[in-house]
Amino acid sequence: MIESEQLKQNIVKAVEDVRATNPMAGSVTNTVTIDFVANAQLAVGGSAAMVYLPDEGVYLNMGTQFPIYTETIPRTAAAAFNAGKPWVIDPVGIGIGQQRTDLLLEVKQYKPTIIRGNASEIIALAGLWN
Repeated sequence: MIESEQLKQNIVKAVEDVRATNPMAGSVTNTVTIDFVANAQLAVGGSAAMVYLPDEGVYLNMGTQFPIYTETIPRTAAAAFNAGKPWVIDPVGIGIGQQRTDLLLEVKQYKPTIIRGNASEIIALAGLWN
């Protein structure tokens, strides 16, 4: 387990790196949280882009599901993983429908860098991914 002080140092370093490089962070996000995600990216020094096409995102939020996501989400996860880039999965609504479940099962193989979710989402994802 990571120590509290080390976690704080890692967060400070990540914010410093973002502010120094101003990276574009493509996000396939929930339509409800578009403003929040963009503002959070901007607040730490990044550049925000809400995207809906395969291979453009590194933050994958499962909240709003469009048919194109059956292609977008797995291809984006694969592209980030294969390029050695960090990526985030946010399993919003896990268990609601088959498309969401199938997508979460498919992206497991690409080992997300961060799983962002509330307690019930993390517990449900842990169950789904064994």
